[in-house]
Amino acid sequence: METKPRDEQQAKVEAPAETPVAAQADGAPPKLSEGIELIGEYEDSGYKEAPSIARRADGQIIQLPAILYHVAENVDGRSTYAEIAERATEATGRGLGPDEIKYLIDKKLRPLGVVAGADGQGPELKKADPLLALKFRVSVVPERVVHAITSVFYPFFFPPVIIAAVAGLIAFDVWMLFFHGIAQGARSIVYNPLLLFMLLGLVVVATALHEIGHATAARYGGARPGVMGAGIYVVWPAFYTDVTDAYRLNRRGRLRTDLGGIYFNALFALGTAGVYLLTGFEPLLIVVLVQHFQIIQQLLPFLRLDGYYILSDLTGVPDLFNRIKPTLKSLIPGKKDESVDELKPWVRAVVIGWVLLLVPVLLFVFGSIMVNAPRIFATAYDSFLVHYDKARVAFHDGQTAKGVLSGVQMATLALPALGMALSSSRAGVRGFKGGWHWSEGAPMRRLGVISGTAVLLALLGYVWYPNGDYEPIQRAERGTIQGAAAQLTEIPTGRPALTPQREQELGGAPNVRDDGSGGTDEAPPPTSTSTTPTETTTQPTDTTGATTTQPTDTTAATTTSP
Repeated sequence: METKPRDEQQAKVEAPAETPVAAQADGAPPKLSEGIELIGEYEDSGYKEAPSIARRADGQIIQLPAILYHVAENVDGRSTYAEIAERATEATGRGLGPDEIKYLIDKKLRPLGVVAGADGQGPELKKADPLLALKFRVSVVPERVVHAITSVFYPFFFPPVIIAAVAGLIAFDVWMLFFHGIAQGARSIVYNPLLLFMLLGLVVVATALHEIGHATAARYGGARPGVMGAGIYVVWPAFYTDVTDAYRLNRRGRLRTDLGGIYFNALFALGTAGVYLLTGFEPLLIVVLVQHFQIIQQLLPFLRLDGYYILSDLTGVPDLFNRIKPTLKSLIPGKKDESVDELKPWVRAVVIGWVLLLVPVLLFVFGSIMVNAPRIFATAYDSFLVHYDKARVAFHDGQTAKGVLSGVQMATLALPALGMALSSSRAGVRGFKGGWHWSEGAPMRRLGVISGTAVLLALLGYVWYPNGDYEPIQRAERGTIQGAAAQLTEIPTGRPALTPQREQELGGAPNVRDDGSGGTDEAPPPTSTSTTPTETTTQPTDTTGATTTQPTDTTAATTTSP
């Protein structure tokens, strides 16, 4: 799976009604923190008053209202507070004195890492850590190598090349889907399961190209792509590319970066089509089809995939996930939220529609994960033992390569289970902390938070208690949306993922290891899917509000299907 994470963090500040006595303007002239880059106004913003942005040395993007940005751009290490106040007053039209400038620098810009401390050192800064973001990221390809790679693929973004490629793929799709068909390619794979390894290998190559597409698109628009790497997204391994610098681009450039990944998926599909026309090898048509499914998946705007960032850049609102709570609050009669009112009317309507679609989708997805946790862990455990047996036999027979391969598969199996446990626990802890903070000083709210948490834990214990449902997923099961919805209605049974009736239908849902087949009788596993990202920023809610965002990883990431 590919994702395009832009981790979000928001720091709201307010202009003081009057400058505290402790903020007397004295001392050495302030200077910017090392590596800070003042980019300018966030172009094509969805806010009524567009913020300006700066980039820290650690890659995080910071949104600054006009008054803070004008103060920051006049901090040069030589100008005194009085000189900065004079120039900032002229730029903003607000009467700012030296003491106010010192207060804004000490209390607003220094904590954000924009201005260095009095000793020349900046504060220890904490990275943004949003809930639905790529975790455990490891850089694999350094920035200089990414730059060299994008030099090779740069010509693919010339307009005539794009037009020719899209037209060629459309023509091939019409022929493949309406005249030739894909039945023979599917039949070949079913009768030759080893072709699945070819399919998986090509999907991995396509995923790498997807990431290169994001990086090349960012560079074509004038941004500087960063490193490529891998991590865990929700529960799946994923690749990513850091394209945080795309924030400096206008809407067209940002959208080109967002679409660069799926465009390269299309190029890969077109190249595969060309090989098919030369060889007539039918399974290649399935590769083309899988690329189309990857493109469709990437366009979904509900997780941090390409579709999320496309919607973000179309509206000019880079912190969509941070707007869920204020948007829902604003829908309550009599309730208002400045962070919603500061959006342009048409943007606010789009964001409200997105939130109303997103919330039920996320509840359904995470609810299904929680319900199916017993069987997911049982399947991983059974598969782990199957590969353990294979590795033990292989090493005993002197087949070291085969044993190592089984060992790698065993390690890989732990990733989704580990990711699911970490994502779920983080969501629970954050939810509880948020509720605890919300209920502070309100006994009835606090009672509601404690009671609600107790009910939820009791429900999870009721569903997760081992009572016969810890059995692996069987080859006859399909895992459809309607099936997941039906499982939710079976929660009162205590084993919604595998009711006694369903267990009987599946012949007891046996372990693969116990039936002695070693997994060879299982149907071919599902193929991989992919996804992508650019980073998100949050916006200030008042005149001096400032917001930070994490590297705009256009993390196009790809993983094998969960």
